[in-house]
Amino acid sequence: CYKTVALFMLTSTNFLRSSSLLPLMYMKLPDQSSRSRNIATMLRSCSGVLWDVDGTLVESTDLAFTATNEVLTGNGFPTITVDQYNIGCRYTTPERFNNHIGVPAGSPEGARLGDIFDKTYVARVSDKTAGLFDGMDRLLRSIALAGHPQGALSNACGDYVRAVMAANELDEVPGVRLGLFGVALGADEVPAAKPAPDGLLKCCDALGVTPERSVYVGDSPSDGRAARSAGMRSIGVLWGANGENALREQFDMLVSDVPGLIEALRKLLEEE
Repeated sequence: CYKTVALFMLTSTNFLRSSSLLPLMYMKLPDQSSRSRNIATMLRSCSGVLWDVDGTLVESTDLAFTATNEVLTGNGFPTITVDQYNIGCRYTTPERFNNHIGVPAGSPEGARLGDIFDKTYVARVSDKTAGLFDGMDRLLRSIALAGHPQGALSNACGDYVRAVMAANELDEVPGVRLGLFGVALGADEVPAAKPAPDGLLKCCDALGVTPERSVYVGDSPSDGRAARSAGMRSIGVLWGANGENALREQFDMLVSDVPGLIEALRKLLEEE
């Protein structure tokens, strides 16, 4: 955490210079002594905000749905509906394809089709095909200004996650911009995919944050279960692939829009 505090102190000036935004998370701060402000900054640096990607940060349904059906038809399988695609999003890409073609979990055909899919849709990522939901860019930058480290964990492949970061200018480009995410991982880069906690714990370790003081935001039941298993607090968003009935028991809080998400984050991050 102390290392993160130092990094924040060094980089926050550059963030402020490059953005006219005020932090949405902490817009009204009482008068504080220098010591109390330093303590508050340190505590925030130990409290991370981790994000799922598809259906949470970005709208990529058309991109992935179209690529999925191209892979299926190109390999002799029937197409699926959007509802079937959304149900499959609860799994890693290989297991999603096993689900789509009706074979048992762990079948090698899912992995083969998943590899073809990854190559297909990663190359098509842009701010148009996988753009941030309205209001999300400002929120992400506000959280960074407030001093909370951020990371991303998806059940898609890591190359896709980082392609999304780059397309939406969230990654670090030396001499151009600072990255908003200290870590961005896919299911192929962690010991076990969600709903196992392994990926979230790996992200927390990389960010130097405490799981119990951090929050994971997602749109799938597996996201909520992973957060709970990792000892993290969780927020489920209702603009993704799943409705309230599917998420209610899995998350600490549910939100239906970005203003609600801001309030939920403020509440959970202040419970320290």
